[in-house]
Amino acid sequence: MTSEFPDEVDQRRWDEAYRRADAIGDFLRQRSAGSTAEDIAGLAAKLGLSQATTYRLIKIFREGGTVTSLLGRARGRPKGFRSLDEKRQEIIRTTITGFYLKPTRPPFSRLVREVHANCGAAGLKPPNWRTIRTRLEDIELRKRAKHRGEKKIVKATTATPGEYSASRPLEVVQIDHTRADVFVVDERTRTPIGRPWLTLALDVYSLCVPRTQARAFRPGYQVT
Repeated sequence: MTSEFPDEVDQRRWDEAYRRADAIGDFLRQRSAGSTAEDIAGLAAKLGLSQATTYRLIKIFREGGTVTSLLGRARGRPKGFRSLDEKRQEIIRTTITGFYLKPTRPPFSRLVREVHANCGAAGLKPPNWRTIRTRLEDIELRKRAKHRGEKKIVKATTATPGEYSASRPLEVVQIDHTRADVFVVDERTRTPIGRPWLTLALDVYSLCVPRTQARAFRPGYQVT
C-alpha cells in the first residue's frame, strides 16, 4: 500500500500503522474460528476506516504483511511533484540562469517580473511567485551564491580541510544514531514492537568501537 522508503514516512503515520497492526492482530487472535460482518464493522469503526479497507488490511495481515504494508497513503502531492507544463518550466529555468544567477545580483522580485514577462510574451499564464521560489531553491545554495558572486555564502558552504584528533583513548568519543530498516516483534506473540535504533560510539584516538546498542521503538525493549 506504500512505495515509500521507511525514512520517508513521518512518525505520526508509523504510530498509526502500529495501532492498526495491534488492533488487527488482537482481532484475529480473538476470532480464530472466523468473524462476522458485524465484527468487521466494529473493527472498521475502531480503526476509523471503511469496511472495504478493513477487509483489505486483514487480508494483507493474514498473508504475512508487515507494518509497512499497513501504512496509510500520504496526503498531498508527492515530494518533488511538479504541476507546471514543460514550456513554463523551461522559461523559469532559462530566466533563472540567464537573468538571476549573475554578479549583478538582481533581487528575487525582479526575477518574478522577468519570468512573468517571458511567459506573457510566449502566450502562457505566469506561474505563482511561490512556484518560482521553489524552482530557485532546487538549485544548490553554493552554486547560486557562486554565480551571483556572494562570497560570504560561498565561504560558509565550502568544506574546510583539517584533522580532528585526540591525544589519548576515550578523550573524544563520537556517537551517532540510525534507525534500522527492520522490524522487531515479540518472541511469543509476534506482535510488532517497532524499528530499532542502532547507536554506535567510536573512540577517535584508537578508532575502536567502545559500545554498540540497539534500542527498539517502544520503551521497555532494549538489546545491548
